[in-house]
Amino acid sequence: MKVSVGILQFTNVFLQPVEISKFRGFIGSVFKPYNLIHNHDVDTGKLYYRYPLIQFKSIKETPIVLAITNEALNVFKEIFMTINEVIIDKRKIPVYEKDFTIKNVDIGFVEETYSYEFISPWLGLNQKNYDLYVRTGSITKKYDILKNILIGNILSMAKGLGIWLNIYERIIIESIKLKEKRVRLKGTGMDGFIGSFKTNFLIPDYLGIGKSVSRGFGAIRKIK
Repeated sequence: MKVSVGILQFTNVFLQPVEISKFRGFIGSVFKPYNLIHNHDVDTGKLYYRYPLIQFKSIKETPIVLAITNEALNVFKEIFMTINEVIIDKRKIPVYEKDFTIKNVDIGFVEETYSYEFISPWLGLNQKNYDLYVRTGSITKKYDILKNILIGNILSMAKGLGIWLNIYERIIIESIKLKEKRVRLKGTGMDGFIGSFKTNFLIPDYLGIGKSVSRGFGAIRKIK
C-alpha cells in the first residue's frame, strides 16, 4: 500500500527534543480549529483516541512536522506555510527557511524483513505491562514482552492508517536490541527505549510508534 507523507522542516530553527511538546502546543493553539493537529474536540476538549496523522519531531535539533495521508496533507498545505515565527516559553523565533516535501511511500506487510532504529525514545510501556516488565528477571523474557508490545504498536498504527492484514499475514519481530532510556513526558519521568529491531512490516521513515508519537517519541528510521 502507498501512503502520502508530507515533511515540513524549519531549517533555521533549532529545538531540543524536550521542546517538541511545547512546539506542538504552540502550533495547536495557533491553528486550534484543526483537530488533526492537537487531537482534541474543539468544543468539548475531549481527546480523540486515534493514531496521530500530524506528528512533531526533532531530527538533529531541527523541528519537523509530519503529515500522514491526504487528509492530513490537505490541512497541512492550507495552514503551515503561513507560519512565520515559533514561540517557545515566550521566546519568539523567526522562521526564515522552510523545506516542504511530499512523498508517496510504501507501508504495510511484506514477506522479507527490514531493520529499523529508533531515532527518538520509544514509549512502549503502560502501567500494566510496565509492572510485568520490571518483575521479569530474564532479559530473554523482557525482550519477548517488548516484541509483543512492538507488534501491538505496529498493528495500532496500521489500523489508524486504514491498513488491515489478512489471516495469512502475521507480523513478526525477527530481532530486537534495545536499551532503557529515562525520559520526561509532561513533567513526569518514565522509561523509554532506544535501539533497533527487525520486522516484516514496512514503515516509512520518521513515523512514530508507541505512546506520544505526536510529541516526537517513537520515531523510526530504516537502517540502510
